[in-house]
Formats: sequence, structure tokens, C-alpha cells
Amino acid sequence: MKHLLILSLCITVSQLVSGQNTSLNNYVLDSVLIEKVSSKAVYKSYAITPLPTSPAKTSSLTELLNRNTSIFIREYGKGMLAGISLRGTGATHSQIVWNSIPINSILNGQTDLNTCSPGSFDEIFIKKGGSSVTFGSGAIGGAIFLNDKITFSNKFSLSNHTKIGSFNTGLNRFKIVNSNNKSYKKLGFQIQKSTNDYPYPGYDIKNENGSYQGWDFSLINGVKFQRHQLYIKSKFSKLDRETSRTLYMSQNAELFTANTNILSGWLWQTKHFTSHSVVAYLHEDYKYFFNKHLPGNSHSAAQTYLAKNFLNFGLQKPYNVLIGNEISRQYGTGDNIGKHIRTNFATFLIWSHHLNNFYYKLKIRHDFNNTMTIPLTGAIEMDYSFHNYHQLRFNVSKNFRLPTFNDLYWTPGGNPHLHPETSYSTDAGYDFNNGKIEAHLSFFYIDSKNLIKWILGQNQYWHPENFESVRYSGIELSARKTLKINDKLHFSNQTNINYNRAVNRANQKFLPYTPQLTGLNIFNITYKTYALSYLYRYQGKIYTTTTNTKYLPAYQIHSLSLSHNYNQHINFQFNINNLLNTYYENIPSRPQPGRYYELILNFKI
Repeated sequence: MKHLLILSLCITVSQLVSGQNTSLNNYVLDSVLIEKVSSKAVYKSYAITPLPTSPAKTSSLTELLNRNTSIFIREYGKGMLAGISLRGTGATHSQIVWNSIPINSILNGQTDLNTCSPGSFDEIFIKKGGSSVTFGSGAIGGAIFLNDKITFSNKFSLSNHTKIGSFNTGLNRFKIVNSNNKSYKKLGFQIQKSTNDYPYPGYDIKNENGSYQGWDFSLINGVKFQRHQLYIKSKFSKLDRETSRTLYMSQNAELFTANTNILSGWLWQTKHFTSHSVVAYLHEDYKYFFNKHLPGNSHSAAQTYLAKNFLNFGLQKPYNVLIGNEISRQYGTGDNIGKHIRTNFATFLIWSHHLNNFYYKLKIRHDFNNTMTIPLTGAIEMDYSFHNYHQLRFNVSKNFRLPTFNDLYWTPGGNPHLHPETSYSTDAGYDFNNGKIEAHLSFFYIDSKNLIKWILGQNQYWHPENFESVRYSGIELSARKTLKINDKLHFSNQTNINYNRAVNRANQKFLPYTPQLTGLNIFNITYKTYALSYLYRYQGKIYTTTTNTKYLPAYQIHSLSLSHNYNQHINFQFNINNLLNTYYENIPSRPQPGRYYELILNFKI
């Protein structure tokens, strides 16, 4: 933390001296380099899905994904614990990356999507496919990137997003950006609250003990002088949630979550050389009350200190070499895990070559951990563009996931002798984009070994073991068509279809909670200042047992949205979610809400 405070002081001081006028100031820095390791531009050979960042569509990361992708989200009721499944893998195999820093919990290995508000970010996208070479443990199925982009230009903007809805739900978010050619500042704040007591369709009970309230605050500050850029990015959040009842059992439990992310960086760039250094501090805190009416609780917390450095050499024009190293120190404490420390050091090399329409990268990474041996990882990425509108892509990679602190040290049942999970991934695809029609087709195959699974032992305690071998394979198709009739009338249609097979090699059964078929279709009509959007979502059946003898049935969800731009500053939106009041679950006995409504007001200057 001392280094972060020193860097913060340097930024403040530099704002006073950044007005120096020297010849070096005429050198234009590439602001994209700040986000280079987590930018869409560096993942051309992978399946990339950009997500909208407009305020009307970003109440929560869970909602953002459900409204814009066909990815399966496992959610324990609206607003409750939620985890993502990319390409059939579990939530611990999909990394959430905040400004180039992986933020999955070191305690349970995943990020609860409902604790992460995406409303203040400038860029959000999904990268499918292994990413361990760049981001280390956990990025086997893919990653979601949440980026704050610093741009030095004369700009001031203020936006406010207010939502009220069914079940006494309310949310307000505002964001302010102020920048010039020397400095950049952004502030975002969100507060939300809901009784969340929706009725279970077809039952005479409600979602009792399901209320939640919380806030999210972010602050970004950057300065540029001569050939240098200094910046700080920070995000703080707290969420207090009751845990919803099931169909057959009431609940009195409550979960309190608090997260702190702070990142400082220094970028130095010359014509053929770039140095980019980052220091980060992550803190996560959990309190679980078995009975909210009683004082006792189970507490756990974790801290991560991380430093990264990238040296980028632009050799002759078509060649580029990036050398990086990373060191992290993780502290985990909890009533059920005690106190433990883990240190990890990694070094990696990325060689890229751009030859006419053909582009390839070679990546290699080696990690050194004080508690276990991590295998060497690597990747080969290629893409070829032809006839302006077409692109072929291919990549193969080796990836890993470290056991979490809960896997290793939970009492009773933790297993300190676990080995890292390993996987080999292959991905091939085709992209087409002529401005009016956009289509993407991907084929993937993942072979994972030593997967960690908790099983019931002879002592009647659950404990984890390395024994599962799983094969993931599938096809992903997405297409978008836009049609402009005239300046007043526009149409667009987006279709996403995912077919996944996640099979346990031992018994040739499908993994539980991994639907084979998911689909999404969004149809939009825009006329003058009005826009109507119809959303259809299909979710295939979900096996809930390892023997595939029980499953949750497939379901279809229909939703409508009508918006009106009153003027260039004010927008109104009205949503009808789950239009047909469909009963559905993606966790047994934990229904999602039936039909509900939302009214949204967006204001910006």
C-alpha cells in the first residue's frame, strides 16, 4: 500500500508540472497501450464478444450477460450468488479480468457476477478460449474483461441512470468524466436496493429472505507528461444480501460481501520500446450469518499484492516481442481455513509477426509457486484476413488452474496434496463483416485433466480430489444483420447459438449444470426517437446429477423493451421481463421471477 500511496502522490505532483512545453511533448503516446494486454485488438485469433456499456443495459453483470449473450449463468435466484459457465466449464475456469488484473477469489476460485457492477466501465468484452499464458490460473474456458480506458482529449461528460421496478427495486448510478490532453479523471457511483420478494409462479409462496442492498464506487485518475503516463484505477463495493428460500425450505441466512481493487501503473514509451509497470492490491471480505437474527457468523477474507512489468520491443516493422514478469503474494484467512500465504512468480514471452494478411503469435509462460509445481504453459495464435470481409482464425493453448485456499485448507475436508488442473485447448473459427452483416463461427475442443472435485469420504466429510478428466467440445454461431430503410427507420437482428458437450471421460456422462444447447435472439426496430426491442432466450435442459438421471427442463424466456429519446440528454425506457410469466430454474428448487417490470430514466450531458 505504501507504494500505491507514493505513486498517487507522484500523479498529483505531475499534474502541477505537466504544463511544461518541451519538444518531447510533441511525441504522441498511444493510449491503447495502457490496456494492451486486455484489449480486444490483441485477441484477433479468438472468439470475441463485445458487450454494450450504455447505462440502460448495465444494471448488473448477470443482467448484461443474459440480455446480450447465450452464455449459461448459474444463479441461486435473482440477485443471489451467480457464476458463469464458458464453453461448458465451471465458474472457477472462467476468469474475470479487471484492467488486466484477474480478480477471481483466491478462496473459492470464482467471481460472483452479482457483486460486480459494470456500469462505469468503458469497454466490456468476452474472450472465449484459454488465457493462462497472459493471466495465469483459472482462464481455461475464457475470460470477461472489464476495462477503464484512459484517453487524453478535451472532454467532459456526466450521465445518470435511475431504475425503479417490481419487488421494490431501485437503482441509481452516475458517472462523471473530465479530461484534457494532460490529465484524465473519471468517477462512478452506484447504489441499489430491493426487497426482491417476487412470487414463485404457480406456487403460493414468495422469494422470502431474498432482499439485497449495496453500493459500488470507482475512481480513475491519470496524467501524461513528456513520454510518460501515470495512472490509478480503483473500485470499491459492498453488498448485503439475504439468501433466498427454496421451494421447500425457509431461510434466515445473510451474506455480507466487500471488495476493494486498487491499481497503479506507469507507462513509458519511445518509438521502438515501451515499458509498462503495474502494482495492484485486491481485498475480499465475506461474512456469512447462519441466522441473521443472531450475532454469530462465519468470516473469511483474502488479500492479494501483485506487481507486473511488460517490456515491449518493436523490432523491424512486422515483428514485435513482449517480455513480462509477474509476482503475487496472497493471504487467506477464515474460520474454516486458518491463515495461509501463497507466493507466485511468473515470466512470459510473446513473439508476434504481421506478414501482409497473415498474423501469428507464439506465447510461453512459466510459473514458480511456493506450494506446488505448475506446468509450463504456452499458446500459438494465428489469423488470416482475405477479401476485406473475411477472416480465418486458429489457436491452441495449454492452461492450468491452481487449487483454491478452500480446496487446500478447508476444515474439515481440505486436501493440501492437490495438484493444479491442466488442460489443452484448440479453437478454430471464421468471421465475416461487411458493415451490414456480421457473422462468427467457432469450433472448440478442451481436454482437461486432474480436475478437482469434492466427494463424500468414508469419514462422512466432503473433500476434494484430483481425479476427473473431462472433454469439452462444441460449436458457437453468432450473426447480426442491420437494415436501414431511411434516416428514420432502422431494423437489426442478432442471433446467438451455442452447442456444448461437457463429458466426464470416466463414465461418459454429461457434467451437471452444463446445458448442451443455449440460444438468444434480439430483434430491434428504431423509428425516429423510439426503439422497440424483443428478446427471446432458450435454455436447454440441465442435468443436475452426475448419473444424468435428474434434470431441470428446458425453458424459453420472452422480454420486451420500449425506449424513447426525449432529446439529446434524456432517454426513457420501459422493460417487461419474462413476458409470458414462465416458471424456470437453473438451480433446483430456486425459481427465477415471473413477469416483472422496470422503468428507467437516463440523463447525460
